[in-house]
Amino acid sequence: MSSPEDLGLNVIATVILFFIFLIALSGIVAILIYSRKKMSTTTIIDERGIRYLNTFNKRVIKDLPWSSFAKREKPEDVFESTKYDVISTTPFKSFYDQFYWPVLIDNKITIHNDAFLGRHFFVMFYANRLELIRTFLLGVAHYRPDITVDPIVFSNHYIDPKTYNIDYRQRNLIRILAVLFCVLVLGLIYYFVE
Repeated sequence: MSSPEDLGLNVIATVILFFIFLIALSGIVAILIYSRKKMSTTTIIDERGIRYLNTFNKRVIKDLPWSSFAKREKPEDVFESTKYDVISTTPFKSFYDQFYWPVLIDNKITIHNDAFLGRHFFVMFYANRLELIRTFLLGVAHYRPDITVDPIVFSNHYIDPKTYNIDYRQRNLIRILAVLFCVLVLGLIYYFVE
């Protein structure tokens, strides 16, 4: 049997790396335990509006009734687009876009933002994001037809603005083409580097 020195491993470095990994893992667990009572894990969009729930403690974190949605006061202060009340933009260094719209809270208009991902550690497992966005847009159209939505929101999320159907075929085609393009680029890099 070979010793760690024969394998080229340094025992001290291995122990240090193990403790660094253990500290990082402990930090993640501490953040999860601390934030599990404050984060929203479920988003419900229905005839009442948008509710953010925490399924761990069965509490409503935030409630936005459709009546709280407002028109913009000064669009040039907040939005790049001056034509629409509901817009979506992709923040710097972000994979998902954020939705912004004005809401009236305590007789003051503020800008609410949401990515429709949930505000918890495992947001990457949200499987129904497109349905949430579609339901949000349907709710705005049905309960607040005076609120305007940027048309780019529909095309960016493969939603037909007339029927509100999601075009999964187009989304999957774009994803397949993106993967094929990445494979082609990596193949060309491998071919020319060798």
